[in-house]
Amino acid sequence: MKEKKDNFKAVKTIIIVILSIILIFNLVIMIKAKLKPNSVPSIFGYKPFIVLSGSMESEISVGDLVFVKEVDTDTLNVNDVIAFRDSNNLVTTHRIVKFVSTDNGTCYVTKGDNNNTTDDEIVCPKSVEGKYVSKISKVGNAILFIQKPLGFTIMMLIIVIVCILIYVFNNKNNNKLSDEELKEFEEYKKKKQQENAE
Repeated sequence: MKEKKDNFKAVKTIIIVILSIILIFNLVIMIKAKLKPNSVPSIFGYKPFIVLSGSMESEISVGDLVFVKEVDTDTLNVNDVIAFRDSNNLVTTHRIVKFVSTDNGTCYVTKGDNNNTTDDEIVCPKSVEGKYVSKISKVGNAILFIQKPLGFTIMMLIIVIVCILIYVFNNKNNNKLSDEELKEFEEYKKKKQQENAE
Protein backbone atom coordinates (compact mmCIF):
# COMPACT_ATOMS: atom_id res chain seq x y z
CA MET A 1 0.00 0.00 0.00
CA LYS A 2 2.84 2.38 0.94
CA GLU A 3 4.61 1.55 -2.34
CA LYS A 4 1.42 2.39 -4.29
CA LYS A 5 1.14 5.72 -2.46
CA ASP A 6 4.79 6.53 -3.23
CA ASN A 7 4.29 5.62 -6.92
CA PHE A 8 1.19 7.80 -7.10
CA LYS A 9 3.01 10.72 -5.49
CA ALA A 10 5.87 10.35 -8.00
CA VAL A 11 3.48 10.27 -10.99
CA LYS A 12 1.53 13.24 -9.60
CA THR A 13 4.75 15.24 -9.14
CA ILE A 14 5.94 14.43 -12.67
CA ILE A 15 2.59 15.49 -14.19
CA ILE A 16 2.58 18.76 -12.21
CA VAL A 17 6.19 19.52 -13.20
CA ILE A 18 5.50 18.82 -16.91
CA LEU A 19 2.32 20.95 -16.91
CA SER A 20 4.16 23.76 -15.08
CA ILE A 21 7.03 23.72 -17.60
CA ILE A 22 4.59 23.80 -20.54
CA LEU A 23 2.66 26.67 -18.92
CA ILE A 24 5.82 28.72 -18.17
CA PHE A 25 7.22 28.01 -21.66
CA ASN A 26 3.98 29.20 -23.30
CA LEU A 27 3.75 32.30 -21.08
CA VAL A 28 7.34 33.33 -21.88
CA ILE A 29 6.75 32.86 -25.63
CA MET A 30 3.43 34.78 -25.50
CA ILE A 31 4.96 37.70 -23.57
CA LYS A 32 7.99 37.89 -25.88
CA ALA A 33 5.73 37.69 -28.95
CA LYS A 34 3.67 40.64 -27.63
CA LEU A 35 6.77 42.72 -26.83
CA LYS A 36 8.46 42.01 -30.19
CA PRO A 37 5.74 41.10 -32.71
CA ASN A 38 8.13 41.11 -35.71
CA SER A 39 10.63 38.61 -34.34
CA VAL A 40 10.47 34.96 -33.34
CA PRO A 41 10.53 34.55 -29.51
CA SER A 42 13.57 32.76 -28.12
CA ILE A 43 14.20 31.05 -24.79
CA PHE A 44 17.84 30.98 -23.66
CA GLY A 45 18.85 31.73 -27.26
CA TYR A 46 16.81 28.85 -28.76
CA LYS A 47 13.86 29.32 -31.11
CA PRO A 48 11.23 26.70 -31.99
CA PHE A 49 9.80 26.34 -35.51
CA ILE A 50 7.21 23.98 -36.96
CA VAL A 51 8.20 22.46 -40.31
CA LEU A 52 5.46 22.86 -42.93
CA SER A 53 7.21 21.48 -46.04
CA GLY A 54 9.17 18.38 -46.98
CA SER A 55 12.10 20.27 -48.51
CA MET A 56 14.56 18.95 -45.89
CA GLU A 57 13.42 15.33 -45.82
CA SER A 58 14.61 12.87 -44.75
CA GLU A 59 16.58 14.72 -42.03
CA ILE A 60 13.68 17.03 -41.14
CA SER A 61 10.09 16.07 -41.95
CA VAL A 62 6.74 17.85 -42.18
CA GLY A 63 5.26 18.29 -38.70
CA ASP A 64 8.60 18.19 -36.87
CA LEU A 65 9.30 20.79 -34.20
CA VAL A 66 12.83 22.08 -34.86
CA PHE A 67 15.02 24.15 -32.56
CA VAL A 68 17.56 26.62 -33.83
CA LYS A 69 20.19 28.42 -31.77
CA GLU A 70 21.04 32.07 -32.22
CA VAL A 71 24.68 32.18 -33.37
CA ASP A 72 27.29 34.62 -34.59
CA THR A 73 26.83 34.33 -38.38
CA ASP A 74 30.64 34.54 -38.83
CA THR A 75 30.83 31.03 -37.33
CA LEU A 76 28.51 29.48 -39.98
CA ASN A 77 29.97 26.99 -42.46
CA VAL A 78 28.94 25.26 -45.65
CA ASN A 79 26.64 22.29 -44.78
CA ASP A 80 25.21 24.04 -41.70
CA VAL A 81 21.40 24.01 -41.61
CA ILE A 82 19.99 27.45 -40.81
CA ALA A 83 16.56 29.01 -40.29
CA PHE A 84 16.14 32.30 -42.14
CA ARG A 85 13.48 34.79 -43.23
CA ASP A 86 12.79 35.19 -46.93
CA SER A 87 11.51 38.33 -48.71
CA ASN A 88 7.92 37.34 -47.76
CA ASN A 89 8.95 37.23 -44.07
CA LEU A 90 8.42 33.45 -43.98
CA VAL A 91 10.92 31.31 -42.06
CA THR A 92 12.64 28.51 -43.99
CA THR A 93 15.09 25.93 -42.67
CA HIS A 94 17.60 24.93 -45.38
CA ARG A 95 21.26 23.98 -45.73
CA ILE A 96 24.06 26.40 -46.68
CA VAL A 97 25.67 25.11 -49.90
CA LYS A 98 27.89 28.06 -50.79
CA PHE A 99 29.15 31.48 -49.63
CA VAL A 100 28.87 34.46 -51.97
CA SER A 101 30.22 38.01 -51.74
CA THR A 102 27.62 40.76 -52.16
CA ASP A 103 27.28 44.49 -51.46
CA ASN A 104 25.88 43.43 -48.05
CA GLY A 105 28.99 41.37 -47.27
CA THR A 106 29.24 37.58 -47.24
CA CYS A 107 25.87 35.90 -47.82
CA TYR A 108 24.73 32.31 -48.31
CA VAL A 109 23.28 30.21 -51.09
CA THR A 110 20.87 27.69 -49.50
CA LYS A 111 19.09 24.56 -50.62
CA GLY A 112 16.62 22.08 -49.20
CA ASP A 113 18.10 18.54 -49.08
CA ASN A 114 15.02 17.24 -50.89
CA ASN A 115 15.02 20.01 -53.55
CA ASN A 116 16.67 19.69 -56.97
CA THR A 117 17.82 23.32 -57.15
CA THR A 118 19.16 25.98 -54.81
CA ASP A 119 16.83 28.62 -53.36
CA ASP A 120 16.07 31.64 -55.58
CA GLU A 121 17.03 34.17 -52.90
CA ILE A 122 20.46 34.67 -51.38
CA VAL A 123 20.41 34.72 -47.57
CA CYS A 124 22.30 37.49 -45.78
CA PRO A 125 23.28 37.44 -42.07
CA LYS A 126 20.52 39.86 -40.97
CA SER A 127 17.90 37.34 -42.21
CA VAL A 128 19.31 34.40 -40.22
CA GLU A 129 17.21 33.32 -37.22
CA GLY A 130 19.66 30.67 -36.05
CA LYS A 131 21.46 27.39 -36.69
CA TYR A 132 19.52 24.12 -36.53
CA VAL A 133 20.46 22.04 -33.47
CA SER A 134 17.71 19.47 -32.88
CA LYS A 135 14.13 18.38 -33.54
CA ILE A 136 11.22 16.56 -31.94
CA SER A 137 9.50 14.46 -34.58
CA LYS A 138 5.83 15.19 -35.36
CA VAL A 139 5.29 17.34 -32.23
CA GLY A 140 4.68 20.32 -34.52
CA ASN A 141 1.44 18.72 -35.74
CA ALA A 142 0.15 18.57 -32.17
CA ILE A 143 1.12 22.21 -31.55
CA LEU A 144 -0.64 23.33 -34.74
CA PHE A 145 -3.74 21.39 -33.62
CA ILE A 146 -3.64 23.00 -30.15
CA GLN A 147 -3.53 26.46 -31.75
CA LYS A 148 -6.95 25.83 -33.31
CA PRO A 149 -10.06 26.47 -31.14
CA LEU A 150 -11.04 22.77 -31.13
CA GLY A 151 -7.51 21.64 -30.27
CA PHE A 152 -7.18 24.20 -27.47
CA THR A 153 -10.56 23.14 -26.02
CA ILE A 154 -9.55 19.45 -26.08
CA MET A 155 -6.19 20.23 -24.43
CA MET A 156 -7.88 22.23 -21.64
CA LEU A 157 -10.41 19.40 -21.10
CA ILE A 158 -7.57 16.87 -20.80
CA ILE A 159 -5.77 19.06 -18.23
CA VAL A 160 -8.99 19.51 -16.21
CA ILE A 161 -9.75 15.74 -16.33
CA VAL A 162 -6.18 14.87 -15.23
CA CYS A 163 -6.42 17.36 -12.32
CA ILE A 164 -9.82 15.93 -11.25
CA LEU A 165 -8.49 12.36 -11.41
CA ILE A 166 -5.44 13.31 -9.32
CA TYR A 167 -7.67 15.03 -6.74
CA VAL A 168 -10.17 12.13 -6.55
CA PHE A 169 -7.49 9.43 -6.41
CA ASN A 170 -5.51 11.38 -3.82
CA ASN A 171 -8.57 11.80 -1.57
CA LYS A 172 -9.49 8.14 -2.00
CA ASN A 173 -6.00 7.08 -0.91
CA ASN A 174 -5.96 9.52 2.01
CA ASN A 175 -9.27 8.13 3.30
CA LYS A 176 -7.96 4.57 3.31
CA LEU A 177 -6.03 3.34 6.32
CA SER A 178 -2.77 1.59 5.49
CA ASP A 179 -2.08 -1.95 6.75
CA GLU A 180 0.28 -0.56 9.38
CA GLU A 181 -2.30 1.96 10.59
CA LEU A 182 -4.95 -0.79 10.82
CA LYS A 183 -2.54 -3.00 12.77
CA GLU A 184 -1.73 -0.14 15.19
CA PHE A 185 -5.44 0.59 15.61
CA GLU A 186 -6.22 -3.09 16.39
CA GLU A 187 -3.38 -3.22 18.93
CA TYR A 188 -4.61 0.00 20.53
CA LYS A 189 -8.16 -1.42 20.70
CA LYS A 190 -6.95 -4.66 22.34
CA LYS A 191 -4.88 -2.69 24.83
CA LYS A 192 -7.88 -0.54 25.79
CA GLN A 193 -10.10 -3.64 26.12
CA GLN A 194 -7.52 -5.25 28.43
CA GLU A 195 -7.28 -2.09 30.53
CA ASN A 196 -11.08 -1.93 30.82
CA ALA A 197 -11.27 -5.64 31.75
CA GLU A 198 -8.81 -5.10 34.60
